[in-house]
Amino acid sequence: PKKPRRVEKRTVFLLFHERKVALRRRPAKGLLAGLWEYPNELEGDLTTLEQWGIHPARMEHGGTGKHIFSHVEWHMTALQVETQDAQLPPGWVWAAQAELERDYAVPNAFQSFAGAVEEKLKEDKTWT
Repeated sequence: PKKPRRVEKRTVFLLFHERKVALRRRPAKGLLAGLWEYPNELEGDLTTLEQWGIHPARMEHGGTGKHIFSHVEWHMTALQVETQDAQLPPGWVWAAQAELERDYAVPNAFQSFAGAVEEKLKEDKTWT
């Protein structure tokens, strides 16, 4: 018999600074290998931003999404975070809308958040 699909509850961090969104590259091996993603972690760790050295100026709910892979199902809840400064962990990048469209392959697993990201990147002002 086929093994049941594992369900993972994940928090997706939509990090914004000066009309750019943060991306990190997935590991070279495994699920979605080598693609860029919105930073995300298993749900439940409230110190993730602090561990990354991210200092939120403002934070709000960023929507929900679900993506089904053959062996795992992601149930995602996003947080939209406006950062106080531009510092990111090593290897991460800030991407403007044009760069997202041209340079970075964000997997369809995060499609649920594409509209919110696009809207935020096109805003004329940041949250203050």
